[in-house]
Amino acid sequence: MFEMLAEMNDIAMIGILLGAAAVLMLLEIVTPSFGVLLVMAIGAIIGAAYYGFRISPLAGALVLLLGLMSIPLYLFMMMKILPKSPLGHLLFLRKPKDATAEGTPEVSKLQQLVGKTGIAETELRPSGKISVDGQRVVALAEHELIEKGQKVIVIKAGGTDVVVRKTE
Repeated sequence: MFEMLAEMNDIAMIGILLGAAAVLMLLEIVTPSFGVLLVMAIGAIIGAAYYGFRISPLAGALVLLLGLMSIPLYLFMMMKILPKSPLGHLLFLRKPKDATAEGTPEVSKLQQLVGKTGIAETELRPSGKISVDGQRVVALAEHELIEKGQKVIVIKAGGTDVVVRKTE
């Protein structure tokens, strides 16, 4: 009778220690402990294996194997699922929506320059100043050095960047 009761206590301890390991791994992901909590979780898994070995060698080996195999799987799942959960939305920063400087006033003016021709006021190697429709703009040469006074065409304007190409 006492052996059966001791075995049930061992099984309960295995469950408690594996649950503690899962909680410690979750806390490792959401707090900056630099691996301390993960080491504690591994210790809890080893403790669970100890109680498994008290039941039988096969039970101990199974608990140890499954516990240690679950660490990378658990961490991978937490990194994939946690950021998308309501808790993850509170814990993690969101990605920026757009980093193309669309909020700057010059963007709409620069977009209107696409397809227009102008003159290089300075050498573009790769950046310099051009004049388009009487407007002086900082631009980037698409591929090669563009000499001062050369005709250029605006091929792209994204954010605050204007890209030009030499015309013949």
